[in-house]
Amino acid sequence: MTTTNWPNGITSFGIPIYGGGAGRIAASAPGVSVGVTSVIGNTWFVDAVYGGDGGEGNSPQDPLQTMEEAFSRLSSGDVINFRGKLTEQLVTPVNVFDVWINGLGNRPRHADATPGGGGYAAAQWGAAGLTAATATLRVLQQGWRFTNFLFTAVDANAACAEIVRNAGAADLERDASHAQFLGVRFSGAGVGIRGGVAGLFTEIPYNVEVGFCQFDNMTFAMRAAIECNQWDIHHNLFGPNTNQITMAARNFSIYKNRVGTFTAAGNSGGIDLRGGTGLNKVTQNTLSGAYSNAGGYFAANANDEWWGNFADLAGGITQADPA
Repeated sequence: MTTTNWPNGITSFGIPIYGGGAGRIAASAPGVSVGVTSVIGNTWFVDAVYGGDGGEGNSPQDPLQTMEEAFSRLSSGDVINFRGKLTEQLVTPVNVFDVWINGLGNRPRHADATPGGGGYAAAQWGAAGLTAATATLRVLQQGWRFTNFLFTAVDANAACAEIVRNAGAADLERDASHAQFLGVRFSGAGVGIRGGVAGLFTEIPYNVEVGFCQFDNMTFAMRAAIECNQWDIHHNLFGPNTNQITMAARNFSIYKNRVGTFTAAGNSGGIDLRGGTGLNKVTQNTLSGAYSNAGGYFAANANDEWWGNFADLAGGITQADPA
């Protein structure tokens, strides 16, 4: 069956997509549309190999080449579909909200896969060789969504994505709360997702969802420079990393994750929520190592609720905060 990506957000299946929703279109041949559409904004296409920044960029037959060019054309509610290997460090445009960045290909993976053609549809966004200790992407406004691509950082001191907030008012407010990372893979040295930037963006970012993602070989899978509030972290695979989740947490929900091995000095690298106000719920996770402070697990406060996790305890299911 042939499928088509219509500009008004209606697919050939005849299903209208409203409110910034998406219609996934399956295809495999070059030049055939694969991705998501939105009725509340424009749909842009970026192809790191075959695109050109002088093009219209609004169809898979005439894609842009860089995410930077796509950002220069963005309005609130837009969608960007991309494929290939991007090597860019960017900050999102100010006062642009609810943008959806979607990677093409079936699963997030390295876009330089071999043999030849293996990276044609894969989507990877990294910053190899660019400014050290600088995030691949800093998000400045609310409601941005990221799906189905591989994110990498420039080095061990940089983040793939920074979710930040300042104390500005009106049009000077920068607040990346309400972001979503769904089905994204984070891999290589660095920090997968970082909340806040010490000394620069010191207000609390809140209501961020991280779901169905994978973190591999990171210095920190998730880290916060400041306290964060109401983050929903669920159904993720935290593979072998130096540190897994190290965040000053308030009102977090951390559930149904698989937390793999970690190698942080002092065994503090499992789930460490210290520095936050607490009221966090940590449940139904599979936790590697010993379920204890010495094993790398720390509640933020006595008002946390850690229970129903599968861990290295007699009986295998936890009933109280780690101690």
